[in-house]
Amino acid sequence: MFRNIYPLFERKHLLKKEMLDNLRDYPREIFNMLYQDYSDGILSGCRLEVREGKLILCPGMLCYRKIPYLLTEKYEISCRADGRLRYLKVRFYDKTVGADGEEYLSNILLEEEAAEEGYEMELARFTLQDGARLRTDYVDFYDFETAYDTVNLIHAPYASPGRSSISPQITDAFMEALLKLSPHNSWDQALCMGSMGQGTIPAEKLRAYLNVRLEQEKNRYTNEEAYSALKRILRQAAGGVAEDEERQGERKLMLF
Repeated sequence: MFRNIYPLFERKHLLKKEMLDNLRDYPREIFNMLYQDYSDGILSGCRLEVREGKLILCPGMLCYRKIPYLLTEKYEISCRADGRLRYLKVRFYDKTVGADGEEYLSNILLEEEAAEEGYEMELARFTLQDGARLRTDYVDFYDFETAYDTVNLIHAPYASPGRSSISPQITDAFMEALLKLSPHNSWDQALCMGSMGQGTIPAEKLRAYLNVRLEQEKNRYTNEEAYSALKRILRQAAGGVAEDEERQGERKLMLF
C-alpha cells in the first residue's frame, strides 16, 4: 500500500527509533524513486562563474553510481594563465563507514589530466592564456567551443534517463538561436516548443531528434558529436548546406 509517515516531535512525546529511522531513510528513498533510471552526471546546479580571476563552482547536485553528492556552498578555484588545457573535475572516493554512519566523499580538482573514467567526472575544461581573462558568458551557440579563455561545458555529463546528456545551457542556446531563424522544419519546432527552458534534454530524446533531423541512424552520440550535429542543423537552418553536400561540391570542382 502507499503511505506517508510524518513523525511528530512534541513536548513530553516519546521519541521512538522508528521516527528517527523515517527521517534518515525518507530523503534517500525519494531520491532513489525519482532518479532510479538516471545515469551519472550533473543533476542540478553546478553553474560556473568567474570573479576576480577565480573560477567559482556554484551549489548543485551530482549523481554518481545512484548516490547523490551535494555541494551546498560556492567553491572557489584559482586559475593559472599559462596556456595549458586544464580540466575541472570531481574525484569520487570509496564509501567509508564510521561510528556516525556512512560517508560518500569527493574532491574538486583542476588538473592537466583528463577525468579518469570510473572514479572521476569532468565539469568543464579551458585553456587560459597569459594576460587573458577567463569567461563563462557566451556570445552565441557557437561560442561554447571557443578554444581559449572560455570555459568549455561541452564534455560535462548531465544526468538523464539511461545515458548522460549534454548541458541544458548549450541546448537552450541552440534552441534560442534556432527560434530566431523562424524554423519551418516540424522537428525543429517540436523540439523548441517541448524542450526550451525545461532543463536537460534526455539523451535518447536528443538522439532521436538528431537522427531524424539529419536523416541518419546513430545508436549513440557523445557530447562532442551531439554538439557538432546541433551546429550542423543550425547552419542548415540559417541557409547553409550540409557538410556532405559541401564535400560533393568540392569533388565536382576538382573533376571540372
